Amino acid sequence: MNIKYKLLTLLMLFVIVANAQDFKVGKIKKEHFDISLNGEQEAAPAVFLYKERRTHFEYKDDLDGWLVNTMIHHVILINSADGYKYATHKIPIFKKGRNIDELKKVEGYSYNLEDGKIDKKKIEKENILSNNVYEHLDEVSLVLPSVRKGTIIEYQYTIESTFLRIQDVIIQEDIPVKSMIAKIEIPQFFEYNTFVKGFLDVTPKKSIEQRNENFSREQKNSFGGRTQRTLTTNFKYNEIVTEYTFKDLSVMREENYVNNLENYRASVIYELVSLKYNREVKETVSKTWDDVLKRWYENYYPEGKMPNTSFLNEYAQQIKNTGSIRERIEAAYSYIQNHMNWDGNKNFYKESNLKKAFKDKVGNSYEINFMLVALLKKIGLNASPVLASTKNHGVPIYPTLEGLDYVIGVVEYEGGYILLDATDKYLVPGLIPERVMNWEGRLLADNGTSKPINLFSTKYAKKQSFIIANITSDGYIKGNCRQSFSRNYGSEIRNDLSEINEVQKQGIVKNRLSLETINNFKFKLDDKSKPAIISFAFALDNKSEFIGEKLFISPILFLGNYENPFKSEERFYPIDFKYPQWIGNNITLNIPEGYEVEYIPEPLEVQLPQGVGSYKLTFVQNNKNSIQLTSVLKLSKTLVESSFYNEMKDFYSEIVAKEKEKIVLVKT
Repeated sequence: MNIKYKLLTLLMLFVIVANAQDFKVGKIKKEHFDISLNGEQEAAPAVFLYKERRTHFEYKDDLDGWLVNTMIHHVILINSADGYKYATHKIPIFKKGRNIDELKKVEGYSYNLEDGKIDKKKIEKENILSNNVYEHLDEVSLVLPSVRKGTIIEYQYTIESTFLRIQDVIIQEDIPVKSMIAKIEIPQFFEYNTFVKGFLDVTPKKSIEQRNENFSREQKNSFGGRTQRTLTTNFKYNEIVTEYTFKDLSVMREENYVNNLENYRASVIYELVSLKYNREVKETVSKTWDDVLKRWYENYYPEGKMPNTSFLNEYAQQIKNTGSIRERIEAAYSYIQNHMNWDGNKNFYKESNLKKAFKDKVGNSYEINFMLVALLKKIGLNASPVLASTKNHGVPIYPTLEGLDYVIGVVEYEGGYILLDATDKYLVPGLIPERVMNWEGRLLADNGTSKPINLFSTKYAKKQSFIIANITSDGYIKGNCRQSFSRNYGSEIRNDLSEINEVQKQGIVKNRLSLETINNFKFKLDDKSKPAIISFAFALDNKSEFIGEKLFISPILFLGNYENPFKSEERFYPIDFKYPQWIGNNITLNIPEGYEVEYIPEPLEVQLPQGVGSYKLTFVQNNKNSIQLTSVLKLSKTLVESSFYNEMKDFYSEIVAKEKEKIVLVKT
């Protein structure tokens, strides 16, 4: 009896545990509120208790063809007020021509424990909101009701699509995942490439299953429409089934100097390669970049006809034969830059009316930069549009128009290229904004062919500071500072400071340098062809310290690297410095009367491997009354692989340690 009792008890426990982990839509039980969470899951604002996704194909008929059905089922526990945002779930709905996504079978619930009982609320129709994002994209938001700390929310829906596109399998989320399963079922007629992003070990279970499908064929009339007669055939075929299962997934790890975490989110991307409906015919679907962009070119410019830009003719005639080539490039650039205002829209898929955009003086990146390219062509220069992906949009895994979201321009000059982006009021020819410095763009030639073009800057953006300061006998440091900012440093400073008043400018500078006493500001920001200049006077009482009769000075003042930005033991993602950087400091410290130098730090010179970066710091005592410090930090690459992390960490450790060293003064 005792053995039977134990076996029965174990069986009951197994059933309880199994039921606790069993999620059926609309069937949340009290046991689900008691699911054991680990420390990370408890501390997170919310946690996925369950993530399920199933994608399968269905043949509708010979007119509508194959449909891709993707079912999503999520169950989320809200741990704190910061997790309330997860009660709103957004669903992208794509549409283009005859292809469309349809949202079906929407269910949504929120569950709260009230006096030991579950209070269940269903999502109402008015909380299912639809919004048009642009011509080919709508967005549906599910807003779950009655959400507070401890609420479990649940939603399930299906997207029925004619696009034959398999949505990415997202594995890692911004909150922990207790349990996840994704099942992708692909008929033998379709071939997909898969690409795994991120750093998780993704090893799916694969199998082949046989499936029956009724293929209905409707006879067409002479106009291609449906008739009343339908022929149905039952057909057996194989289906490749791929299952992804995960338990206790951690959130994506935050690291500094990362361009876009989405590039490294653990996920699986599917690319349709080919279709094969019978043994003889195989249609290749996957494309090269030339294929993708030629299709875009043909859609936008049928028969090679460019959009009408005759509204630019008058100005083109004015500058066509004036000045040097460089001066004509700058004149065309300034004209479009000053006339047009960027609307913040990066998408170039929508139909554009260049003439209207020019008249309204507002446009997206395509409209503004295509006008610039057209104007350059009108004055006899070889210019082309460049299609690119911004950092926020990510890096395309394979050739696809949806992987691109921005347009810049390029013009040939002295055997090379000058990159152009007239959306930003504070750029000049040769500079593009940091948001689009993202690997490669595709230069689109007049015949519709394309080629890659590097979007990373190859020139240093320079930030240089000059300080002359007096150290007083009571330890105060008072002086004047002049800072210059070139290239992208300069454009960023101008973007931050040019459109605000003097008081706001001064407040930004004070906050950036952590200076309390600062005055006599001067700003030189107007001439974009020259570095931006900021000058000011300052006083410090926190960079010196008396210990006994000795006065210890932090010589780098408020310009120092006092903390290593790379502290973790390991690095997962590449280090993104945005663009090559040259940071120089020249500081002269005048010693107070009655003091002399007892100690000056030794110079330091360090190099990173393969020319990635360098640092040099020197001290010179010009006479008994002054010390001059000169430092130069060079970061020569935009992206540094994570394999360099230990070297980079040690590099900055040496810099921080050296810049923390003190000059020691003693009384004479």
